[in-house]
Amino acid sequence: MERLDQFLEHKGLVFGIAYRMTGSFTDAEDIVQETYLKWSRTKEQLIRSPKAFLSTIATRLSLDAIRKAKRKKETYIGPWLPEPIPTNHDEEIDPDTLDLAFLHLLEKLNPVERAVFLLRESFNLDYGIISKSVNKKEDACRQILKRAKENLRSEKKKFKPDPELKKVLIHKFLLASSQGDPELLLPLLRDDIIVWTDGGGKIHAARIPITGKPRVAAFLIRTRKHKHYKNVEYFLIKCNGTDCIIAYQKDKPITLRSFEIGENEISKIHTVMNPEKLGAFTDKQKLIENGKLVPLGLFLLFPKKDFFGKQIPLWTKPLVNVIKWMFT
Repeated sequence: MERLDQFLEHKGLVFGIAYRMTGSFTDAEDIVQETYLKWSRTKEQLIRSPKAFLSTIATRLSLDAIRKAKRKKETYIGPWLPEPIPTNHDEEIDPDTLDLAFLHLLEKLNPVERAVFLLRESFNLDYGIISKSVNKKEDACRQILKRAKENLRSEKKKFKPDPELKKVLIHKFLLASSQGDPELLLPLLRDDIIVWTDGGGKIHAARIPITGKPRVAAFLIRTRKHKHYKNVEYFLIKCNGTDCIIAYQKDKPITLRSFEIGENEISKIHTVMNPEKLGAFTDKQKLIENGKLVPLGLFLLFPKKDFFGKQIPLWTKPLVNVIKWMFT
């Protein structure tokens, strides 16, 4: 039982490494299981540090998973985006290396660079552990980290907006979108805005990134009127540590949208539509009961109030239904 307790103590670390490395909720869960099997089969006297051992195993399994997935990504239809995961409103996480935009950015790095960068920057592991995890000397790992930072520096977010500012912009974006006029969206979008849409060939979606304010505004309004979005329910959800919008159709998640903010404008929008990547959100009722889904109408009515983790007041339901009818 003691060994199981030791594993459970570090299970979050194992999942965190695996998820950030692979960008896949499904692969991360598989890696957690494989890591436990290796942990349980290894003699206790051979393990000096449970944290070092589990980190090393999780990293090596993640590197294997990335290499196996390389060919799949090369033939992937349209943009590839990481698989999103719900997070608790009060969860202590490292949002800079968990949000979808940053995980997408990490695709610029090769697998070893990605491992070294994450192990050091996200989990603050010492170079001894990192060296064993990637099978490189410590000095080489320091050089790899330096190179990885240089590769990311040009595109890494220069502005970290206040969460309240992000809520304000999302609120304005939703209200403007509901009017059906692209011109109303333009003031909220940065000139060089990019929209990435991941349908994976399973759902009709843009197969190239959409860029520029006019094109993006027109695209967002046009797609909102598509039959794919008929009879849907919208919710605000904490996803990858930040506020996102998720749409359900007959209790099935069909779209998740994440926003990246720069200065006072929206700079990037990541939209995941591939049903295979929305598996973490399939149990809608459980997410509602755990306070992770907030009806969008409630957010539109009370944008400054935090409803995450709380029971939705009964008196708000008629108002939410009216807003839902107007919005859809």
